[in-house]
Amino acid sequence: MRLRRSALAWLAAALAVAALAGCAARRPATSGDGAAAGDATQGAACPDLSSRSVEEAICERDRVRSLRARFRADVQTSDATRTAEGVLVFRAPGSLRVKLFTLAGLTVYDATWVGDEQRVRGVVHQPLSGGSRTFDLKAGDVLDSPEGDLALVLWALWRPRCPTPPAASGTEARVDAAAARAQDRRVVVVSGAVREEILVRSGAGADPAGDHVVARYADYDCSAQPPLPRRISLEAPARGWRAEVTILEQARDVPLDDALFEVGERAPEHGGS
Repeated sequence: MRLRRSALAWLAAALAVAALAGCAARRPATSGDGAAAGDATQGAACPDLSSRSVEEAICERDRVRSLRARFRADVQTSDATRTAEGVLVFRAPGSLRVKLFTLAGLTVYDATWVGDEQRVRGVVHQPLSGGSRTFDLKAGDVLDSPEGDLALVLWALWRPRCPTPPAASGTEARVDAAAARAQDRRVVVVSGAVREEILVRSGAGADPAGDHVVARYADYDCSAQPPLPRRISLEAPARGWRAEVTILEQARDVPLDDALFEVGERAPEHGGS
């Protein structure tokens, strides 16, 4: 399916929030706390971060059981630069939903993925165009739908890194790739913090090189544990886009209603290839 360039630019912003899902956070928002949506450059320093081991730096994020966040993403494609705002909710181990809005508050993208490495189901709504698609992927399936794939990458980056201990060599480690439905998944740690994550998935069709997504993290905030970055750069070279993400507001380990992650059981329009 071919997307118009303007639609691709909006959808690329949804993928930009992958960093948010996988790694980005501000201090937990509390009722009446205006600072929770304040300047993302503020926050506690992390003097003890460098004392953490590589395994601790990689695996501590898996302790987060749920996430509700608001973000801004500046996305560059081959023909445009666009800014989108959105919200994301995640519940471990594999339920995720992301919505993007226009400046007028209209929803332009609403995607949900729920599942694990054996089966993952998704639904994507694009209200302004009237589009709605459902997906049901079994182990080994490769999704070739651009609009569905964006949120699926987000889901993959948020999947647990350490169901088994990472295989570390110096500052780089391989973490669980199967959980993310990937061929390879690597993390680079610098001074006790994850600075880069690389996800390599099977390419759609017969592409032998696979599909690489690179996330780079900065500006760690230690006002909540585990420390998480507030600024993220994302790049998908094969798909021709890059993004800068800033977290505006976030709360962790909050109760989330089952209805937020409803995908339904009707027959999918596309089940992978």
